[in-house]
Amino acid sequence: MSIVAVSRWALWVAMIVIGAPELWAGTLYYRYPSTNGTVVIDSSVPPEAVPRGYDVIRVDGSVVRTVAPQLSGAERKARALELEVAAARAEADAKNRKWDESLLLRYSSVLDIDVAKERAINNIKVRISILKSNLSVIKQQILSNQSEAAELERRGEEVPSALMNTLASLRREVTTTEQHISGRLQDLDEVARDYERDKDRFALLQSQAEKRLQYYSSDD
Repeated sequence: MSIVAVSRWALWVAMIVIGAPELWAGTLYYRYPSTNGTVVIDSSVPPEAVPRGYDVIRVDGSVVRTVAPQLSGAERKARALELEVAAARAEADAKNRKWDESLLLRYSSVLDIDVAKERAINNIKVRISILKSNLSVIKQQILSNQSEAAELERRGEEVPSALMNTLASLRREVTTTEQHISGRLQDLDEVARDYERDKDRFALLQSQAEKRLQYYSSDD
């Protein structure tokens, strides 16, 4: 045994025999895997071993701190993807919880949802009817102004710029109103689809509640 090894062994024995905790209680060691898979315990970690991760331990083997192994590029990408999927799942779960809470607060039965759906659709249809009525009035104004402008041209008179500006403004109103009508027609489909989704979800919640009730009733 070398002189250095003997000295270390003598010191270790002395620490135990003398029982001086102040000499070794605060000493920390490092436990890390070697390249061949064995576990190494030393007073320091070689730089090349740091990426493999290590534990900081006390003399009695208790762990003070653990440094996780560094991930490779592929592992980092996989981990990032895993975190994204978990975040998306958590977000979807949160939205479903809010949706469920809203349904249970607003409705007591599927029939309630049917009534609400009919009311919402009727409201949209009323707005569409008003828009179509406005569109008819605007188009009548355009025809009247066009007739006035044509009559002036037949008489060889210049069409006033105010009349031309009015016609241009009315045509823009026609375009805007037609876009609004198209949007409300799309709303009809979306609202109907949303209420059907609400009905399906509410029916599922009701079914789950009934199953739980049956389960607890059978236990009694």
